[in-house]
Amino acid sequence: MPRSTLLVPALALLLASPLALAQDAPPAPPMPAPRMQPASHHEHAPMGHRMEGMRWNHGPGMGAFADLHALERLYREAGREKELTGLYNEVLAKSQDPHLRTYVYHQLARLQARPANVDQAIATLHKSLTENLANEATQHAEREQARAQWRQRAGSAQR
Repeated sequence: MPRSTLLVPALALLLASPLALAQDAPPAPPMPAPRMQPASHHEHAPMGHRMEGMRWNHGPGMGAFADLHALERLYREAGREKELTGLYNEVLAKSQDPHLRTYVYHQLARLQARPANVDQAIATLHKSLTENLANEATQHAEREQARAQWRQRAGSAQR
């Protein structure tokens, strides 16, 4: 008997056996869904703080974000969303973190705009923008000062 005559049935048996085994095996369990909050709660968070970025558990100040989100969720579940305005104002009075403040300003503006108080929401966002621009200008000035000091030290080291 030629060698190829034996190889063809053996090859067919090898190829068919995984298919037969797969048909007898129980179906694989579905993959569990990721445990994340819906994006609607976080869509207005500043970059670096969005849930889809998976950055909530990293860095200083993230505890305040986590606490704030937990409180927001509880207020909403209890139907006490109007009380969030007081919470947001409390955070703004106590926090100096620009990322947290921006997030809170955005959330506050969303609450203000819902009952059609768009003018108050616009004023809140203008206040946030003013703060962020001032922070940006301060950071830029600090970077320029550090750069000038570095150049001065580098110049005196070359002499």
